[in-house]
Amino acid sequence: MGGQAETAETTGAYCPHCHLLIERDVRAPWPARPVRCAHCQLLIGAGRSRTEPAPRPGAKGTAAGVFSRRAKRHGDENGHPPRSPDDVLEGIRAVAGTRGERPERLLMVDYQQLAVVDPEIPPLSDVFAAFGSWKSARRRAAELV
Repeated sequence: MGGQAETAETTGAYCPHCHLLIERDVRAPWPARPVRCAHCQLLIGAGRSRTEPAPRPGAKGTAAGVFSRRAKRHGDENGHPPRSPDDVLEGIRAVAGTRGERPERLLMVDYQQLAVVDPEIPPLSDVFAAFGSWKSARRRAAELV
């Protein structure tokens, strides 16, 4: 049922909600105590991470829904001033470039995974504040390439 046996080898820890990598090189079961996912901010119970991302189709779409609702509802909770639309477009282009994608093909989940660890990449809340939707922002980023 998705549980994990105690093991001496290390593995990646994936969020059971958004299916993105949270920690590298951890011992299962992880986490020892409940933690919040850096990506979707949902609580992960003790020992409830997954050792690999969800293989089922639609897992990234589910994660994108979690991210967009959170970004629209909560905005930026870190208190930083919102980034300009030009900064947002440049962030989308930068992430697309590192992934070898065209900006209009970049998935929100892939953007989020980099934005959460790179302070130079505007958070999703700034994307939604500037353009209203992920698709609009991607489209604009692609137009100006």
